[in-house]
Amino acid sequence: MTNTITYLKRITYYSIYLIILFSTILSSCKKGNKKPDYPVGSNENINTWILDSLKRYYYWNEQLPADPKISLSPKEFFNSIRNSSDRFSYISIPNDPTTATSSNRNFGFDYVTVSDQNSAKVIGIIKVVLKDSPASRAGLKRGDYISKINGKTLTVANAQTLQNEILNSDRFSLGLAELNNNTWTDTRTVELSKGVILDQREISKVIESDGKKIGYLYFLDFNGGLASSLTPVFSNFKAEGISELILDLRYNAGGQVAEAAGICAMIAKNISFDKPFIIYRGNKNGGARTESIGTAATFDGTVNFNTLLQQNLGLSRVYILSTAATASASEVIINNLKPFIQVVLIGEKTRGKDEASFRIFDARSPKQVSWEMHPIVYKLFNAQGNGAYSAGINPDIAINEMSVLPLLQLGDPADLMVKAAIAAATGKAIKTSITVNKAVSAGFRADRILMDSRAQFAQQSIVSTHR
Repeated sequence: MTNTITYLKRITYYSIYLIILFSTILSSCKKGNKKPDYPVGSNENINTWILDSLKRYYYWNEQLPADPKISLSPKEFFNSIRNSSDRFSYISIPNDPTTATSSNRNFGFDYVTVSDQNSAKVIGIIKVVLKDSPASRAGLKRGDYISKINGKTLTVANAQTLQNEILNSDRFSLGLAELNNNTWTDTRTVELSKGVILDQREISKVIESDGKKIGYLYFLDFNGGLASSLTPVFSNFKAEGISELILDLRYNAGGQVAEAAGICAMIAKNISFDKPFIIYRGNKNGGARTESIGTAATFDGTVNFNTLLQQNLGLSRVYILSTAATASASEVIINNLKPFIQVVLIGEKTRGKDEASFRIFDARSPKQVSWEMHPIVYKLFNAQGNGAYSAGINPDIAINEMSVLPLLQLGDPADLMVKAAIAAATGKAIKTSITVNKAVSAGFRADRILMDSRAQFAQQSIVSTHR
């Protein structure tokens, strides 16, 4: 009996010892697995939030590094963990220009720098001048020639360097020039300072050619509310009885899927709310989903779908003008209209943004992180499952608008790209391309593009959608 009691005491002792030992090990493991509590506002705190968000939403979430350096500044950290296939994701602090990517928009113009085919001459050509901007108030217009920036003559070697000076400045000067009798002459110098640029109004008109009424519509981006703001334009097109439409997206760097869907709903025939429009394919968390044109057009709440249908033109074909600056939501229109109607693309190959993002921000209260992310979340496809245009969408009729100078005003029927669209719409187009480097004057033949500020801006844009 005594031996039995002693044995039971020993068992109880060892059991208690093992429980204590196990509890100690478990406690130690928990402490080792617990994430450090970094101070709010520290790089480590911000970067931990960035990494956790990307692990959930990022298209390449399974390729994120296992042990990234979270002590880096947030922008450096974000760029350090971006996938090598990721061309467009970015991070910034709203209303903090030091964290944003610079562009020419605050000055109100975009331009291209080109070299001469037959000489060492290099010239800048203004492509876009925004309304009510420093550039427009200085009297600049599309087609103007630039010979100098900040007093320095444009050359092959300094074309990008001088553009970088513009991007890093609050104020700079442009030296303008004219070409007369094959001779370049400097005319005047204008000083431009940064300004606030409001949303740009569209350019629209009805062109009559060979008994056809052709609608022409140009707009610069796909900002929220665009489709709603364009309903009067489409209403007018409908009242005028247009049978063809030229959609000028040559400088449109994109924006929101909702606005692209809304415009498509006013163009194509046989549209209804439930017609499939876009397929999103994300990571394992996001999966794949198909969205109807009605859902896509109205998810941001800026327009009623029945209002769009009332303006619908019922077209079976559309002519779209494009350049290397045509990107993002512009490419969504090109690719996603194809299951509905014939799309004739005229101009240059587009930028190639077949991916979408949505804004990721700190929704905690109180907010701990000011940074906002726009990471790639989805690959995009049309209703037939066609996408994969990361290399750009090739035109059906290839045209380089720099091949004939001077550049004419947007919407001018004699503009090289508009003229080609009119010819195609009236059955006169017999060529699939227009040869480049035909110049009005032998004094300058545009050869090589050295810098294109609008195309560079398009490289930074992104397709925006909802979660």
